[in-house]
This record gives sequence, structure tokens and C-alpha cells, in this order.
Amino acid sequence: MRIIITERQYKKLVENNQLSLFDDEVENICGQEIDYKNFGFDSWGNMVYINLPDTTPDEREELYSRIKSSNCDIVLYNIITNEKFTVSPDDIKLTKTDYKKLWIPTSVYEQKIVPYLPKIDQILKFISSTPIKTALKRAFPSNWVEENDTHIAGVVGVLEIKFNNPLKWSIVNFFNSKEDIIHLLKVFLARDYLKETTSFNENGINVSKINYFYEKNGEIKKNINDIEKSVILWMENLFKDIYSQDMEELVKIQSKSIINGFNDELKNAKLIQKIFHTGEKIHTPGYGTILDYKEGVDAIIGGVTYQIKPFSEIKFTDDSIFVNIGHSNANTYKTEFVNRMAFIKGEQLYVFKNNGNPPIGSTYEFKINKKNEQKSELLYSPTFN
Repeated sequence: MRIIITERQYKKLVENNQLSLFDDEVENICGQEIDYKNFGFDSWGNMVYINLPDTTPDEREELYSRIKSSNCDIVLYNIITNEKFTVSPDDIKLTKTDYKKLWIPTSVYEQKIVPYLPKIDQILKFISSTPIKTALKRAFPSNWVEENDTHIAGVVGVLEIKFNNPLKWSIVNFFNSKEDIIHLLKVFLARDYLKETTSFNENGINVSKINYFYEKNGEIKKNINDIEKSVILWMENLFKDIYSQDMEELVKIQSKSIINGFNDELKNAKLIQKIFHTGEKIHTPGYGTILDYKEGVDAIIGGVTYQIKPFSEIKFTDDSIFVNIGHSNANTYKTEFVNRMAFIKGEQLYVFKNNGNPPIGSTYEFKINKKNEQKSELLYSPTFN
């Protein structure tokens, strides 16, 4: 028989000559500081992640247990900027995903962190999904289309994607979801936030100077709503100038990402076609379609709809298969729209009937029945086929 112990239990046993492994009260964190690198923001604006340096999910989970056992304020120490912020143990949460990230609610961030941040950090936090969409709508009013029965809202007819694009969907519509773009926008904003920008009327006459983040009395804006409006205005003016060096750089990065994504999706669809639908045509819904963006259909082959995802790990039990997709978006797909879910890593392909069940964190579960394949949700795998 083997007894598996944690590293901390082992250290107690060896270093302290402690014979009881299971008298293992959780050590609190009072009197210590939690080192972190930076804060991160989720796409929905509800969570602010506390990004720790070089830690595993198990270590973050243990740290979270120590925080919860503490009856004192928690001090967060930024190892890059040397800033310190104080929150309560109840403020800190742990994600339910396999990655186990520490986070605080946005309301806590606004109340306990933002007032003590350098102004540039207060400003950069608004380079996020919703403000970017707002700025795009204002930058391209003549090219903006509202959502209809087939397409989501977005920019069309300018900086168009060059393939599979009957709607003339614009490259800029992806700016709000591409991390490299968001990072570069923050770099541009950090460069510009102290500058005054001269504005000209249609006759080329200087009519005003825009200083996005300063009041007329020279003080930096303090109101959060005013700062957000200023960031949106700054992005609006940046996006409008489609021939500027900044926009050319943004468009170049996003175009490459779109091309690579399309090629990968087509390659994966062809692998599925070869196994299930020989001779059938591959149809992709097209950019900006509700079928793709909201209903989750990546490809239609022989009348069958597929959601296609990369996977990082697959585990088998007697009656289930668990598919982990790592950091990819884990969504729930309705069975009336998505018939099958395909998971691919290199040339490895797993295809399941879509059961419509929500993922647990970043992991999907599918039922298998080795005695009766008709009752199994597994349709194809390198193991069984």
C-alpha cells in the first residue's frame, strides 16, 4: 500500500520531525504579503484576476485555502511596481476552472484598488471588449450595421476580410477579442495619454486641442466615467484614421490571425469530411453570422453541423470521456444548432454527439457505452476506430 502526501506534509515530516501527517491545520497568511505580477480582466467585466508569478493550480488552490483561514487584511504586493493594496479575505475568490485563478469582483477592484493606482493604470483598464466595440461603432457610423436575423452588429465595407466574406465583414470587428490587439492598444495609449492632439475642421483650420485625460485646469481626470469616455474617444479617433501607422500595425496583426484561424478551421473540417462525409461539400457560415458567433457552428458538412475545438488533454473512465480544451473558450452549445462536437490536436480527432451539457470549467464530459455504441456519445476516436 502507498500513502500519497502533499509536499507541505513531507516538509513537516522531514524538517520538523512531525509524525502525524494528518494533523494538518491550514496555515493562515496573516503577517505576509501575496506577490502578484498584474491584474487581468475577464471579457464580461465581472472579474479581475490576480495574476501570480510561477505558480501551479494546486499551489494557487492551497494559497486560497490559507487566505480563507486568515482573520486579517490581505496585502497584495506587485513584484514589478512595488505597489501594495489591501483587501479582505472575503474579497478574494477562486475560479472553478482547472486553471484555478485567484480573482476579486470588479466592485472590489473599483473601491479598493483603482483609487490607489497610478493614473495610467486607471486609464488602461478601459481598453477592453465593450469600450472597443463602442469606439468602433462611433468611428465607422456609415459602415456600422445593427444585428438582424442572420448577422450580429459590426463594421462592414471597410478594411474587409478578403475571403469567405459575402457580408464584407471588417477586420476591425475582431479587435475586441484578440489579446495581442488589446495589448498593443494599451501600448499606444500609454504613449499618447500625456499628449495634446490638435483637431482641424474641414477647411484645415485648427479649431481645438484634445487632451483626452486632463481637465481644463490641468489636473488628471478623476471620475471613472469620465476616464472611460476619454478612452473611448481616443480609440474612436485612432480607428478613424485607417491609413495611420498605428492602424496599419493593428490590421496587419489581426489579418494574420484571421488567415491562420481560417486555414486551421478548413484543415480540421477536411479531416472530418474525410472520415464522415466523403464527397460532400464543406460550408462555413461566414464572418459575422449569428450561426457562427452565437450558435457555435464552425462548419456544415453533408447537412451536419459541427463545433470544432482544439483540445489539450483527454481522460477516459469506464463510462465517460473528459475533454479539456485548455484556455480556449468553453461554451454550451444547443443541440438544435450544433449536432456534433469535434476536438482536434494535430492529427488526433475525437468526434462526439453534442449532448448540450455545459462544460465544467474548461472540460466537457461525454458518455460512452462500450456494449451498445448506439447509446454512446462518442462517434469517432483514434482509440476505438
